[in-house]
Amino acid sequence: MYVFRKKRNIYLVKMFDLIGSILFSLFGLRRFELPERIRRILVIRLDGIGDVIFTTPLYEALKKRYPEARLSVLVGIEAKGVVEMNPYVDNVFVMGKTWFSATNGINLGEILSILRKIRKENFDIGIDLRGDMRNILLMFLGKVKYRVGYGVTGGGFLLNKIPDYEKDMQEVEKNIKLIKELDCKVANRRFQIYYSQSDKANVLELLERENVGKSNPMLAIHMGAGYPSKSWKKEKFLHLLKELNERNYGRIVLIGNDNNGICFNYIHERLNIDYINTIGRLSIRELAVLLERCSVLISCDSGPVHVAAAVGTPCIVLFSGTNTLKQWGSLDNNVNRVIHKEVECSPCEMRVCPQSTHLCMDKIKVSDVLCELDALFGSMAGIAK
Repeated sequence: MYVFRKKRNIYLVKMFDLIGSILFSLFGLRRFELPERIRRILVIRLDGIGDVIFTTPLYEALKKRYPEARLSVLVGIEAKGVVEMNPYVDNVFVMGKTWFSATNGINLGEILSILRKIRKENFDIGIDLRGDMRNILLMFLGKVKYRVGYGVTGGGFLLNKIPDYEKDMQEVEKNIKLIKELDCKVANRRFQIYYSQSDKANVLELLERENVGKSNPMLAIHMGAGYPSKSWKKEKFLHLLKELNERNYGRIVLIGNDNNGICFNYIHERLNIDYINTIGRLSIRELAVLLERCSVLISCDSGPVHVAAAVGTPCIVLFSGTNTLKQWGSLDNNVNRVIHKEVECSPCEMRVCPQSTHLCMDKIKVSDVLCELDALFGSMAGIAK
């Protein structure tokens, strides 16, 4: 099974895999047995923050199954904070510009440097969690002995173990399915993110400067999204912020990165209320500290939603029609509230909505968010942190 939309891409990848499979068969290059002793394991996930958070239940399971192995993780620079304090991860490789970076172009020198590091480690097992041919090639060229992954974008002949790919399976379960091939059992499926005492001190200092006491409730608002197709209109965020201020749920905290600048400038020029602006000021680990302190997060489908899930903060998620809720929703929906409008073109899996109107997000009203917020506060005793 290939996940490409264009028939041309499917045809090219099929030819590549066919030729590769013939050559590997002729020269006996494919092994089917695990190395006898597992000393080093590599896990690759080079896309977004949320995608990497979805991998965190795996590390404890891998470490318990192979306690003597050194576990390394290769991630993009934006997501390094998700794994760099994880007690089950021994080493983190970071790629500045990945194939999935929003900025154009990759750094060939950096890729060659990563490749040399992988070769130097002499990995016994490599796991590509995305099913991306470029990641698979990285493992193969890096001389990883036993390679596990989904060959859905090609390069399946380079893998030693390929489980059946179920496209709509929940992403955490899809990841778990891969390491089950290595005889790993995942007992804890919760997302995990760890922070240092220094991270906590930095956030507490910020809150102290903003005169936020320990008993003061806070509402985090994230106006950004990974893709334009997942975004909500800035005019609606402005309306929502005014309503939240009038209802006095607590101090409003704006979170996000510098990419939210255009939206924030629009909001700042028109919003005459008291709020805390942390946009572009926090690392991922500091964001985890802040969200753990917040009563709730209101956000489009994006990385901070999964950070909040990792620290146990309830979310109201404005979920677009870009992906399926079954695949990308949280495993634990008892707390989170998802606002999702059904439209005919969903799931489009497009970064930019190709329609003249962005129906899946335009149908979400400010009143929908406020209704869910009221229900959330009403259903959870002692929600304020």
